[in-house]
Amino acid sequence: MGIYLRPDSPHYWMSLQVDGKRHRLNTGISDRRIAEELFAGWKVELARERWLGPVQAESGRMLNELIREYLMKVTPRKSFDSQRRDHVVFGHLPKEWENLLLGELTPKMIDDYMSDRLETVCFATVSKELGILKSAFRYAIRWGWVNNNPVAGVSLNQEGEGRLRWLTREEESRLLLACAPWLQDMVMVGLDTGLRRANLVGLQREWLYRDGKVLIIPRQNIKLKKTAVTIPLTTRAAKIIHAHREASTSPYIFIRQNGTPYSYAAVSTAFIRTARHAGFHDVSLHTLRHTFVSRLVQAGRPLAEVAALAGHRDIRMTLRYGHLAPRHLEESIQVLESHLCDA
Repeated sequence: MGIYLRPDSPHYWMSLQVDGKRHRLNTGISDRRIAEELFAGWKVELARERWLGPVQAESGRMLNELIREYLMKVTPRKSFDSQRRDHVVFGHLPKEWENLLLGELTPKMIDDYMSDRLETVCFATVSKELGILKSAFRYAIRWGWVNNNPVAGVSLNQEGEGRLRWLTREEESRLLLACAPWLQDMVMVGLDTGLRRANLVGLQREWLYRDGKVLIIPRQNIKLKKTAVTIPLTTRAAKIIHAHREASTSPYIFIRQNGTPYSYAAVSTAFIRTARHAGFHDVSLHTLRHTFVSRLVQAGRPLAEVAALAGHRDIRMTLRYGHLAPRHLEESIQVLESHLCDA
């Protein structure tokens, strides 16, 4: 068993016995090192076939078919914000990919796409885009449409520290002065609640409890839909929301003059334009959420408590803000030092 040379051939041959049956194969390679690598891969292939059966043939499905199926069957299960992002992400994919067979999309093409996108957006954005494509291919494998995921080997970092832009009190004042009245109210509520963008724009009166002093976002409106998020309101946020509730009977808190709710796209565009007018070119609507979390951490609140208020699905997301509050680390060292002194 192994690789060997035959007197009648310049190439290495492979030999392997499986279930009492001898398998032999000509590698077509005269370099022993490369032949050994081929032999190792051949053993894995034979083992896989033995235990899992032969590899299924590719289905002949195209990438545009996968995108349509994913948007129809998977995307509707996500939060409103994630649904919108899915449509935007697939719209950014190269047009020439649409008519590719799923098996024709290679890791090299993925790497080229990353290089091109990084000229205009940050790495975290590209990571989120490829994360959605990676998810789509996982479903394609489940459905038997394709055998391999071309995005599987790509290192994704969806939450880089470079994205943690938050506003100081002085910057908040500058931003609020530049806002139109309707946008100013929304910004202040965003700063005081840390709501995700879709929940902030689509804030509903039925989410308010205890005479409008507590906000409970239902599980179905939360990312991953795992659990509801409870946020006690600040005096400022409660006052703003109460005023909007009294001004209309709409199920939504923030509405246009004609009584219809704002769209996420319209608010996001207006906010970015306002921020740039105030001199901020690195601020988006999501910055309000970063600011909310950052201020809680800087105030010394326990990270588990911050995670609950922010609705973080994983404490590791909250730990990204840990560097903003080194005070609790200093206190831990002081406790250690006191024990050393007593020893």
